[in-house]
Amino acid sequence: MDGVLLASSPIHEAAYRQALSALPIRHFDYRRLAGLRTMDGIRAVLTENGIALPEQQVDALAAHKSGIALQRIIAENPIVPGATQVLRSLSQTHKLGLATSASPAAVNAFLDQNALRPWFQCVVHSGDVRRAKPSPEIFQTAFLCLGLEPANCLVVEDATAGIQAAKSAGAAACGIPSTCSVTELEAAGADWIIDRLEDLLDVGA
Repeated sequence: MDGVLLASSPIHEAAYRQALSALPIRHFDYRRLAGLRTMDGIRAVLTENGIALPEQQVDALAAHKSGIALQRIIAENPIVPGATQVLRSLSQTHKLGLATSASPAAVNAFLDQNALRPWFQCVVHSGDVRRAKPSPEIFQTAFLCLGLEPANCLVVEDATAGIQAAKSAGAAACGIPSTCSVTELEAAGADWIIDRLEDLLDVGA
């Protein structure tokens, strides 16, 4: 969802920075957090900066970041141009699943604001899995839900963690460099790179 169907990477980066603004953060690279659950992203930033906090405070930071991002996503609804048309076209010949590390609230807001539920036979969010990307669990869950073998599936991802998860799950992976660079996506194992979401129609063919 984020970074592929929703141009929300700048929103999430700003939300992380705002939520962590009171802490002495010296190193912060959102690209390394893209595709991770917010809780895992917060932990990664704290670890990289040598900051130890009680679990309750970590939970509060994650909730704060998620709240900031959700409010902006609902208000701005930065759906990628052409996304609805691409999904409509693909749904005529393929089974579509949405597998995202986003929260249930963010997923529901995105789907309902843009009337996209009819195009997906399966929706898997962060609350449905125990292990986040780069674990393959989220995609394995989606493939099972769709009734498809991993080898017959193509995952579209903007983040290296997502590409790694897709390949570990046994699927082909298509990278779109909206968050991470082409070089980073290829190094993670992407089989294809597309510049725009509309290019996915050619990959599918």
